[in-house]
Amino acid sequence: MEKYNERENYLLDLNKILGPKLRKKLPRFVINFLKRRIHEDDVNHVVMTVEHYKGVKFFDEALNYLDITYRIRGEEHLATGTDKKYIFVCNHPLGGPEALIIGSIFHRLYGEGFQVPVTPIMANLKPLAEFFTPVNNLSSKQSRDLGERISKMFNSDQQVVVFPAGLCARKIKGKITEMPWKKMFVTQARRYERDVVPVHMSGHNSRWYFFLCKLSKFLRLKVNIGMLYLVDELFKQRGNEFVITFGEPISYTTFDKSKTDREWAAEVQERVKALSVGNGCVPNM
Repeated sequence: MEKYNERENYLLDLNKILGPKLRKKLPRFVINFLKRRIHEDDVNHVVMTVEHYKGVKFFDEALNYLDITYRIRGEEHLATGTDKKYIFVCNHPLGGPEALIIGSIFHRLYGEGFQVPVTPIMANLKPLAEFFTPVNNLSSKQSRDLGERISKMFNSDQQVVVFPAGLCARKIKGKITEMPWKKMFVTQARRYERDVVPVHMSGHNSRWYFFLCKLSKFLRLKVNIGMLYLVDELFKQRGNEFVITFGEPISYTTFDKSKTDREWAAEVQERVKALSVGNGCVPNM
């Protein structure tokens, strides 16, 4: 009974995420709709039934539940069992599978010594909260302490995985396109003397997700409706296999003044795009 009660502390609870003020404003049918979209019952079923319901082993438990598998290429480029600290920069095709697959791989390579920036919704997956750093600015409070959290993450002795696009890939003029990369990882690589490892992840979201993104832009909404469906998109990937490819590390000394940080970020983005060649999957960038 004690263990059961402890598990309850790790359940996903949309009511707590919304808070009392927002719950009063939203009709009950809207809240129930959102609960279905974030698969509150499915996520909580996993927490209540799997052997490892919290911590690093939950990555594998979640992947097993979803029957999601992956293949790794380029693992020989990584220095494991050393004090080498990297910034891993990855494309952002999906939103959920990347975090789970990277968590599974890094658990094997680096134990519990890694951090993954994620959306606030993903950050509310309590079994994995210790490995996630929420980075989306959904409130003024978050925007004020964002810099502090980012600095703490890069200054730690952990491996850091970032998605420099900031947003999941969109469909533009009929082509699935990765958003231009932000330069932050270049600046932090120099500041904290971390080499950068390019990482490519295969896969893409559904047509429905791309439609919602376009609709949000057309309606000039402040919040992308598609983001609310990212957990739903994760569950749509049941039974799929993905390919994750590691490229050769790039020394932080490479990022000199011959180019701007934005130009360096664009160059690394192109290197990541090139890693998709030969992975046997349809290009998603």
